[in-house]
Amino acid sequence: MARSERRRRRENLALRILGCCALVVVLLLVGVAWRLDTYDRNIERLGGAVPEEQGRPGDDPGENWLLIGSDMRGESAPGRWRSDGAHADVIMLLHVPEEEDRAYVVAIPRDSWVEIPGRGRDKIAEALGAGGPRLLTEAVEELSGVRVDHFAAVDFAGFEEMTDALGGVAIDLPHEVYDPTNGWYWEAGENHMDGAEALRFVRERKGLDGSDTGRIKRQQVFLRAMAEKVAGEEVRGDPRRLDAFLLAASGAVAVDEDTTMGMMRALVLRLVGIGAENTAFMSLPVEATGWEGERNVVYLDEEVAGGVFERIREGGLAGYMAEHDLEHEAERIETGSPAGG
Repeated sequence: MARSERRRRRENLALRILGCCALVVVLLLVGVAWRLDTYDRNIERLGGAVPEEQGRPGDDPGENWLLIGSDMRGESAPGRWRSDGAHADVIMLLHVPEEEDRAYVVAIPRDSWVEIPGRGRDKIAEALGAGGPRLLTEAVEELSGVRVDHFAAVDFAGFEEMTDALGGVAIDLPHEVYDPTNGWYWEAGENHMDGAEALRFVRERKGLDGSDTGRIKRQQVFLRAMAEKVAGEEVRGDPRRLDAFLLAASGAVAVDEDTTMGMMRALVLRLVGIGAENTAFMSLPVEATGWEGERNVVYLDEEVAGGVFERIREGGLAGYMAEHDLEHEAERIETGSPAGG
């Protein structure tokens, strides 16, 4: 493979990872400083999102963020975040080792059948609605044995506002896609999506092969396209459009009460310093799907997933991912089932 092609794929991968890291990082990447206080005040702080010390995993050498995509906001307004009835559509663990110039994002399928503290076995996504960010954090720590340092959530309804603030986002599809459940259709090639259509694109999964994993891949494609547009001259050179986007993005984000803008800034600067060639994105491997009562669930490959978490705690994750072919490459990202397929 040509060096330029490898570099392009790494750059695409980096954009996807940075896009996933709670979209407010964009305000730092594009060098906006004049309204940081405004954006910071727009970010909701969630009390108790990270559990108390007793009974938690030990601190590992590194920084771990639990990142989720959800529908936690009420009436699409700041100050209205709630957990009852909310769904964790995307669950990701960002790991930045202390002694390595590397970063990792591990996606946890929302339908994973796991142990929820105090509730028995259930889909991991159910922890959010049942007990809020804290219970979801506890479930991830129970599953992984990895200590979560910070929590960040992006409300998916905010995607609609952010997309419209940008004047829409273009998604390049490798083939035409038809969702028979809702009658939605996207043609092969470039599709320009407004906010409402983008929200359908990232949230729908019934018309996808692989269901949960298929939706994860769609969201990766969308976040990459959004990050590319925000980083482009068209938006960076238009202060009004950029400000509208950043206000929408910061209003769509909530973090744990101990997370400051300084911490988020330090995280982003660290990721930028690490560079595209040393970033990696993966999903926990699935051994099988099945049914628990009337619910379709995902059974993780516990042996391989356990190895991932062990390497997060003790180091050596890069080699383990290579050994088990776990890293997502840009060319492997799909967006749905071909029409008529």
